[in-house]
Amino acid sequence: MTQSIFATVLAIAVYVSSAIGGKEAPAQPSAQQPTQVSQQTGQKKYAVISREAASLRQEAKGSAEIIATIPKGATVTVISEDDSWAKVQTPDGQTGWVALWMTKPAVAASTAAKSGKEVLGYYARSSSGDTRGYKSFAANLDTITSVASFSFHMDAHGNISGNHDANLFQLAKTRGIETLAVVTNIQGSNFNSKNIHSMLTDKTARSRAVNGILRLVQEKGYSGVNIDFEGVPAGDRAELTAFFRELSSALRAKNLLVTASVPAKTKEDRSSSWAGAYDYQAIAPYLDRVMIMTYDEHFKDGPAGPVASQGWVENVIRYALKSFPPQKILLGIAAYGYDWTNRSGTALNLTAIQNIIDKYKITPKWHSEYQVPYFTYTKAGTRHEVWYENRYSTAAKMRLVSQYGLRGVAVWRLGYEDSGIWQVL
Repeated sequence: MTQSIFATVLAIAVYVSSAIGGKEAPAQPSAQQPTQVSQQTGQKKYAVISREAASLRQEAKGSAEIIATIPKGATVTVISEDDSWAKVQTPDGQTGWVALWMTKPAVAASTAAKSGKEVLGYYARSSSGDTRGYKSFAANLDTITSVASFSFHMDAHGNISGNHDANLFQLAKTRGIETLAVVTNIQGSNFNSKNIHSMLTDKTARSRAVNGILRLVQEKGYSGVNIDFEGVPAGDRAELTAFFRELSSALRAKNLLVTASVPAKTKEDRSSSWAGAYDYQAIAPYLDRVMIMTYDEHFKDGPAGPVASQGWVENVIRYALKSFPPQKILLGIAAYGYDWTNRSGTALNLTAIQNIIDKYKITPKWHSEYQVPYFTYTKAGTRHEVWYENRYSTAAKMRLVSQYGLRGVAVWRLGYEDSGIWQVL
């Protein structure tokens, strides 16, 4: 999602392990048991797994066969109840029984939408066993209004490939959360400039890409698409605009959303290899929402500094508002930081950063101008400088969202964040 970051975040170790199994303790009364499902209204009822993990059993008894293990924070649909057990359906469609004391009631849809601000979470996995993003999403269903699954990529010929995450999708749908399929120009672990150039400059490939995106979104049932093309050659500016025009024509005719993650900029520079291809004013009519990547002000291959200083973010907003109406803009919120040594940085999530703080007994500092935390430490004789984002820097950026009347925020990425940002959002 950011300049140079994707290759680095893929290499970060998995800090949150997969959900563990286990047997339930003996059934006991619970003050938070869901009430009986209404037979008169027929309305769906939901429950959230409130323990570390709950066993889904074949029958309503502790000795019954375990079908699956449901992680803490997951939302299930309650079909019926029998004494101290609930018959439920998991996000991936499995049906079985869980002990009521391991659940708590859940509302049927996200309540964050009522606040008038959209909170989009980007969902990605660093490996097949990486559950961090799912756990974060499941734990914050009342705040997140839309989720963008970082799952699909495009080749030089406009062919779309990737893996649809059925569990994430089903959970979002049961809670009325909007879903977007993210399509990128990633090849391997990096954004590929040559592939995107070939696709954009070949009308046949461009048409194939548009049709492929439409087919993907319709077949899987997404609310729309989020285009994340990075490293687009500056000379392909007109072709990129044409792509958005053609994509908008195809998807809007089917009432599907067209959104894009765009580079942050404070001025027009048509020669920039990072942002030059993005003509804000030209593409604005074709986008329903624009997620501005207001992060990586300082990145891994450059000098140390804030990932997203307050003044820089505000300047990006002001420039964007010259082309996009505020109701279309989602402000990018970073959920990570960098650890620099000798002008080379390593991307770290907040768990890794907190581990460093704890290990070296560090008291982070707060930069009053940049409105972000930072600290330094020495390891094996080498000085390290760390700048990152947390709940306090997020709160500062939310003031800008309110000040400029923006639609909301887009968090990159779920599972990397300071858990305190959800109270802020």
